[in-house]
Amino acid sequence: MLICTVLAARVLAAPDSADAQTVVDADLDVEQVLPPGSLNQPTTLAFLGPDDFLVLEKATGAVRRVVGGVLLPSPVLSVPVNSDSERGLLGIAVNRAVPPAVFLYLTEAATLNGPAIANRVYRFSWNPASGQLVNPTLILSLPVTTGPNHNGGVLLLGPPGEFPGVGDGAALYLVIGDLNRNGQLQNNATGSAPDDTGVIFRLLQDGTAAPGNPFAPYCSVTTTQTCASDANCPGGQACRTQVARYYAYGVRNSFGLTIDPATGDLWDTENGPGSMDEVNRVPAGMNSGWTDLMGPDSLDAQGVGDLFHMPGAGITYSDPEFSFLDTNAPTAIVFPYESSLGPAYDTRAIVADSNLGQLYAFPLDAPRTGFTLSGALADLVADTQAEANALRFGQGFGSVTDLELAPNGDLYVADIANGTVYRIFGTQPPAIPALPAAARILLAGLLGIAVAARLAMRRPRAIR
Repeated sequence: MLICTVLAARVLAAPDSADAQTVVDADLDVEQVLPPGSLNQPTTLAFLGPDDFLVLEKATGAVRRVVGGVLLPSPVLSVPVNSDSERGLLGIAVNRAVPPAVFLYLTEAATLNGPAIANRVYRFSWNPASGQLVNPTLILSLPVTTGPNHNGGVLLLGPPGEFPGVGDGAALYLVIGDLNRNGQLQNNATGSAPDDTGVIFRLLQDGTAAPGNPFAPYCSVTTTQTCASDANCPGGQACRTQVARYYAYGVRNSFGLTIDPATGDLWDTENGPGSMDEVNRVPAGMNSGWTDLMGPDSLDAQGVGDLFHMPGAGITYSDPEFSFLDTNAPTAIVFPYESSLGPAYDTRAIVADSNLGQLYAFPLDAPRTGFTLSGALADLVADTQAEANALRFGQGFGSVTDLELAPNGDLYVADIANGTVYRIFGTQPPAIPALPAAARILLAGLLGIAVAARLAMRRPRAIR
């Protein structure tokens, strides 16, 4: 089932307040940050600071601000978008400059819900005094047809300081789906040359290619010939220099990008056409296989011989780390490493879905390059939803479009169906590590002095 159909159905349905949001861990709790219906189709959110975040509304083009659990009455920005199907105001990322820059991915229109012009990424400046996003700068313009689905839209900033001198030095990652095209980027070797669809970009914050990207520019027809300009290609061919901005290709559509903070590895989720949704670790240059291959290669009769191999990276197809045979439309993915959820989640990846409003916790293997599963899931495929439910971490979250860790480590969940945001947090204080005997004696003495002082300060109560 296509996620656009599901999202449309869930958004049009009235919120069901009877569906309680629960997690399986008794040491964690869930609360609604905002009353249901507070937001109009929230897609993604990003934090400006502790208990202070921006959240996007898909169809209104409004960037809303929530401070201390309160939704401010006026948007910090409104932009005209086309919101047909999966188009709209789709992605946000905030860098760590002072004041920060804010990046937005949107399907731009001249007027709200007018004809789509392009999928575009803008960089804004945050004005702390006015609480507004100002000074828009276009950094990337992408195709919007044929669509209207498979626009991707997720934005992600890597660790700051990797590329000094441009913003805060973090790489900007973003994903766009295939827009229903079928060219070389969709593994059709005789199809159209690279056209900025079905790829993950890795950019500097000014929109230029990040150094170290895996692909070499090549000629549009003689695809084995690399080039620096059109002059290096046979007559009539163009040098496809834009591939220098790509990090991975062969992506059908994705609503989830994240970086494992413990390893620096990029991960994504990918939506299948009617089966085989995926969770992937994304090494540089990865070919994700679409349109010829979704799910593990072992279940594909053709194998990888019919894939298109883009120059510069070699043969780079990689099996998904996990697949859902029954499509549940996975969206966001996050690694709650050193979060407030507790140390048990340092070795977990959490994935959300749109169709069922569920969260799944995947146990990582020792090198954090895949998952350690057993029994019916040992083949890394959930053949039924019942098998997938063995990994269920939470449920009742409507239709999840984003997961984000707050500065304090709490996990925030955006629900596009019910127009709200939830917070998952630990209810148990962190364990106190064992101390050497001498330190325990000293600590006990200090505590005894503190208790005695508090008792001495108490005054007798009046008798009533």
